[in-house]
Amino acid sequence: GGGDGDGDKLRRSVTNAADEVPAITKTDEVLKTKAAQIPQQQEAAAVVQSNDNDKLTEEALVQEVERLDAEVRQIKASLPQGHFMETDPKGVDASKRLQEATRKLLKARYGAKEPFRVRLDLEFQPTIADFEKDGGKNGHILIEMAPSELQPHSIFTYMEVARNYGGGGFHRIAGHVLQVQVRAPGVKHLAFQEYSPDYPHKKGTVGYAGRPSGPAWYVSLVNNARNHGPGSQQKANPHEADSCFGTVIEGFDTDVQRIRKVDGDGFLGDHKKWVLINKMQIMVPGDDGEYTEWKPKT
Repeated sequence: GGGDGDGDKLRRSVTNAADEVPAITKTDEVLKTKAAQIPQQQEAAAVVQSNDNDKLTEEALVQEVERLDAEVRQIKASLPQGHFMETDPKGVDASKRLQEATRKLLKARYGAKEPFRVRLDLEFQPTIADFEKDGGKNGHILIEMAPSELQPHSIFTYMEVARNYGGGGFHRIAGHVLQVQVRAPGVKHLAFQEYSPDYPHKKGTVGYAGRPSGPAWYVSLVNNARNHGPGSQQKANPHEADSCFGTVIEGFDTDVQRIRKVDGDGFLGDHKKWVLINKMQIMVPGDDGEYTEWKPKT
């Protein structure tokens, strides 16, 4: 009897083990399925995060842009000699993330419709030769911003100049440009030399002066695509260019040409010769395409 009892136990044990094999296989399949789902879940989380960023408040977007701006500046400052922001993988990645966050902030603050515009109210001073004849002191120019798809960082910086404007004027008369000095508390030069070959320095465009560029800017009187484009203004970096971020759409043939009549050449040490910019007003398009003055949310 004892032998048969042991046989029964053995048979039951083998049967139980056989029953467990499908269960183990099933567990394996579940684990594999879960593992396969992880990338999909991560992708879904990234989409959710991206959508969340779209819904972030303006204040939260300001903080995100400031954080990314600081990151870009830090990367640029720490690049070894012979490395360039335009080709360095970390530099390119950080710059793109800053641009994307800035596009969202522009949309949150100024609306989804583009292009944005900035109107400049000018004051010609009595030192200009044609002061009486050409209509006295008042003038204006209207600048249309480049698409934010191309130049978000540069556009945002210019809108910040307008939003925080504390004075300035045209202080340099050159054959190829008219340059502006501005006071705009809190506005820094560009974090990187943002440039798009799709928006070159054609006649009538506006770009940032200096390296690093901004917030001083200029109007191009001629086609400056070559001498302000990639590899220009310095010999160290073949990729670096002045940022070009807008076009004069009103006043180029009138008041811009009148500025050229200022008595002087180069940088004007005498402030009484400057053509002053008394006001910078941001203009945004409505649903009907009509432009109105932008006012901060209350």
